[in-house]
Amino acid sequence: MTDDLDLASLLASRLCHDVVGPVGAIQNGLELIAEDKSMTEMAMALIQKSAAQASAKLQFARTAYGAAGGADVLDPAEAGRLTAAMFEGERATLSWQWNGAPAGRVTVKLAMILATYALGAVPRGGEVTVEESDGAVIVTATGDPVREPAFLDVLKGGQDVSDPRAVPAALVQRLAKANGRSLDVEEGEGMMRFVTAAA
Repeated sequence: MTDDLDLASLLASRLCHDVVGPVGAIQNGLELIAEDKSMTEMAMALIQKSAAQASAKLQFARTAYGAAGGADVLDPAEAGRLTAAMFEGERATLSWQWNGAPAGRVTVKLAMILATYALGAVPRGGEVTVEESDGAVIVTATGDPVREPAFLDVLKGGQDVSDPRAVPAALVQRLAKANGRSLDVEEGEGMMRFVTAAA
């Protein structure tokens, strides 16, 4: 089983990978302006888009992967806003239907990570829906086709983690287990559902 130190290292690699792309694009935009002033307008558009992407990824990671300011509860509507930003440019859309009163930090984090993980089930487009019912988080991916996301075995707790791309699946599994929550995966025609509830 991957120990905590290894998982922390893999998480750091995952976060760096997520942010290095848009930050590199900002650098390219600045270099373009320095080399050719006539390209300033195009370069600024690239810089603005890339800065927004980097900011969205960091804000999401701070809440979904981090300590979220140490708060015991999180606003599900704000979590939905942060998660929706991660769907920008993706083929699938997000329908975040969980609003209302602040909820337990771990529960909200699980919803955020599962929502982005579920993107892997609808690579050609579709919809990812996030709902909450009596403390249970229900994330449903619908599309045509629907396929098993990468590292589903990791999500179910069935294999070691050695790839930074598997970190979200590993975190979901560990967060659920450490907080006494069940984690179920349901598959049907054109649908895959992830449910985590208090055991």
